[in-house]
Amino acid sequence: MNQSVRQSRGRTVAFWAGLVFVFLLALLPRLIYPVSRPMQWYDRSVLFWDALLTGDLSGTYQQYHPGVTTMWVAGLGMQVYAAAHDWSGDELSNPPPKPSGGRDYPIAAGVAALSLVIATCIGLAYVLLARLIDWPVAFSGGCLLALDPFYIAQSKVLHVDALLASFMLVSVLFLICHLQKKKRAYLVFSGIFAGLAFLTKSPSGFLLPYVSLATLSFSFCRLWTAGNHAVGDSEKGRQWGRRLWEVACPLGIWGGTASLVFVLLWPAMWCVPLKVLYNIVQHALFWVETPHDNVNFFAGRILQGDPGSLYYMAALAWKTTLITLPASGAATLFLLRQRRHGEDNRPLWWVLIYAGGFFLMMTLAAKKGLRYLLPTFLALDVLAAWGLVQVARAIGRWNRLRELAGVPAVIVVTALVVHATTVLRHHPYYGTHYNLLLGGSRVAQHILPLGDQGEGLDLAARFLNGYPGAERAAAGLQRRSREMFHRDFVGRTRDIEEPGVDYWVFAINPIQRQNRIGLWGEIWDACQQMEPLWSVSFDDIPYVWVYPAYPHDPEAFAIERRLDVQMGDHIRLLGYRLSSSRLSAGDALTVTLFWQSDGRLTADYHVFVHLLSAEGLLVAQHDGVPVQGERPTWSWRDTEVIQDEYVLVTDMGLPASSYALSAGMYDLPTGVRLPAVSPTGERLPDDCILLQDIQVTSP
Repeated sequence: MNQSVRQSRGRTVAFWAGLVFVFLLALLPRLIYPVSRPMQWYDRSVLFWDALLTGDLSGTYQQYHPGVTTMWVAGLGMQVYAAAHDWSGDELSNPPPKPSGGRDYPIAAGVAALSLVIATCIGLAYVLLARLIDWPVAFSGGCLLALDPFYIAQSKVLHVDALLASFMLVSVLFLICHLQKKKRAYLVFSGIFAGLAFLTKSPSGFLLPYVSLATLSFSFCRLWTAGNHAVGDSEKGRQWGRRLWEVACPLGIWGGTASLVFVLLWPAMWCVPLKVLYNIVQHALFWVETPHDNVNFFAGRILQGDPGSLYYMAALAWKTTLITLPASGAATLFLLRQRRHGEDNRPLWWVLIYAGGFFLMMTLAAKKGLRYLLPTFLALDVLAAWGLVQVARAIGRWNRLRELAGVPAVIVVTALVVHATTVLRHHPYYGTHYNLLLGGSRVAQHILPLGDQGEGLDLAARFLNGYPGAERAAAGLQRRSREMFHRDFVGRTRDIEEPGVDYWVFAINPIQRQNRIGLWGEIWDACQQMEPLWSVSFDDIPYVWVYPAYPHDPEAFAIERRLDVQMGDHIRLLGYRLSSSRLSAGDALTVTLFWQSDGRLTADYHVFVHLLSAEGLLVAQHDGVPVQGERPTWSWRDTEVIQDEYVLVTDMGLPASSYALSAGMYDLPTGVRLPAVSPTGERLPDDCILLQDIQVTSP
């Protein structure tokens, strides 16, 4: 076997191995542990498939976005899940409870289906980059796309933006392949993916002017080159005619293919096409001029309306990574430098134009959101891959390194490993990543809103689920946080301002944006005076807090005598209060005990309060379930102060003397008392807490 054959086989093996690696690298982070806050596309996907299965074609119009691809793909995943679990159609709308708590919404099945499609698109991008440029750029680009943290974060939710960005990028790369290699199959595939993008979200309309401009530019560049040769006027006229046809024909094929896909895959277009198109165009134009009605946070300010053009500049800066930001900048510099030297890098220029053009379009629109900019990030990943390879090759050409053939490969692999290490440490909450070159989350928290996907709310739900009796508890949350939390919480989920909740759960995103602050601002201010029961931080920035909504501060209670006696593993007797320390025989003595637990009790302990003579004889007692039977110990919540009152009635014939008042707890079935340990760590005799002496006088 000669050397050229071996090299060819080696390149083939590298190509296919790289494709498998990139596909798995893209799929697994998206597939494992989806973190999906929004629920609207779950409901729309269920309704879309219900309309399909019942033949209600007009019912497949659910939203002007239009989100059809999301509903097709995610809905199919959820239909497969429902069939595998023998669910009826109604159970997708109202899933059964999970054994671990919450309801079994098959969101993971929907996200898994989306992840497969997105990973396939990343694999296609790898293949197209290998054909357009070379394998090192394709492999680097595939890895950067697969592990773009902002891209992954949007891919792990049941929504439209990740699909939109994927379809648009693949359509653009197919188009550039067609313009470079003049193969009509590339043009058809570009049109197919453009049609899928149009079915996903209206900003894909950017492809219309972009494709027209790119096609015109490539064609007229060739015409200009041909026009430099000496030809007659009639020949020039024929050349212009051919070029116009070369422009019109591809645009017709591309547009016809995209339109065919758009119509074929959306049954609503078969019966009410004018209504569908009118709604899409009308709403697209509306949001170009109308900012989002939700308040926003940017650069330390609360904003109502358009946050301005710098908002997206900041998003690009902090949501890229310490590799992609400088590498995409280096790519731009290399493109400018090589253009001066006459090198033809038109594919990269058109990727750059795509990134800049989409960024400009979204900047000019009044409605802004971080995820709306996602297609620009994918284009920057491609540029960053090329820039990274160019930097590595430039370093490899240095005099001292020229003889070491593997230097560029080592540089590229090292950069990719650093990128992967930086990103994967955020799993599964990739939305918590912010560019370390710019100070990471520590700085970003003052610039951009954090916690857009409700990161950490699922952990808060699981924390509360760990308490015995959590299914009887109620948690109050800010409106935007409820969607994600209630899917995991076994108890009831309420609005934070509702009375009767047991816990308040706060998330950083609505706090930063002060969304509906009139409903929860006072509660939040009050909570700042106490320690949370639990909180979770990412990169040392707190994202979610859980506070008790019940009385838990001992200083707020009139405790006359403080004790701090430990009862068993989970309870403390904080102290007590008496109606009197002196009484006449026949009078009643009111004893109020103050308990506090860690909320981990599962047993039903009884309390005893005894009045004993000097000889140890029981002269008065009261045993029973705390708080007159209303608060058994298994219902006590973490740090909650239980005010527990008992009345001891003395006998009229009780001799005047000094009597010992004591208390404790015991297990009713066995009669075994809970161990009582003093603040100094000593076990109390008979596990009985001696409160004080009571003086009884004659009536």
